Amino acid sequence: MVKHATLTSFKTESAPLLVMVNKKIMRAKVSPINENLSSKLKVDINVFTELLNGLEAKFRRCEMLHLAYFQNVDHAILSGSSASLPFLMDCTFTDGTVNFKYIYECDDKQFYKEVIDLNFQNFILVIASIYENLVILSEILLKKVIVHLKDRGPLSSPLHDYLAFLDVLISLGYRKNDVLYNCILTFNIFFKTYLLTINQLRNRFIHGYSVNLNTDGFNYKLITFEKGAFTAASPLLNLDAFTEAVLNNTRNFIRTLFVALEQSTRHHSRSIPA
Repeated sequence: MVKHATLTSFKTESAPLLVMVNKKIMRAKVSPINENLSSKLKVDINVFTELLNGLEAKFRRCEMLHLAYFQNVDHAILSGSSASLPFLMDCTFTDGTVNFKYIYECDDKQFYKEVIDLNFQNFILVIASIYENLVILSEILLKKVIVHLKDRGPLSSPLHDYLAFLDVLISLGYRKNDVLYNCILTFNIFFKTYLLTINQLRNRFIHGYSVNLNTDGFNYKLITFEKGAFTAASPLLNLDAFTEAVLNNTRNFIRTLFVALEQSTRHHSRSIPA
């Protein structure tokens, strides 16, 4: 199979955010209120630039994994058939003016399964990392949501936890239904359906040994999932459908979040974190 794909760029949404942060720093409209709780939340233009670039690079990595391995995954081979072997994928990825060509061919069904399993693990771990980076981005620009004693915060900050803390603060009247919250509400169905499953998979890949995938005889699908969000027979758990939904919704969320963060902080009278 031959495939050509243009990779995602968030520059349209991230550039105004970067300009705004730089202006705030230059005008001394910066507060140490969040940094006093966690040193990694210091408002530093170099760190902020690296964070934005890293988010985009990680997302492109997930895009390439999905396009090369999952979008046209051969469920028959993964269900035990050798009829369609050898499997060939010839991908050309375009990023701006740069082209990256990736070709792989596999003539063994067990090795094909190993390749798919390993790259699904990579996909989940990078997606989980993106979500934690988005939490850090939000906690640099806006007043902290996950509150803790100085430098005694959690080792990781999953997006699910951030959203749960935000709900609590709003219910207590400490935060308002602002631009950030409206952004999150837009993706509420996606978060409720997918976030806990992604977090479960992340933890199992880090601490366990299962590949968390298996065939039902026809489709190769997730066998680890949040029971309140999916049923075992759901076609949304098919590997290609699951990774596509995660990728598309994450892309849209990143774009919407960048705009919401810029709108929440850009007013000339506001300091950051706002």
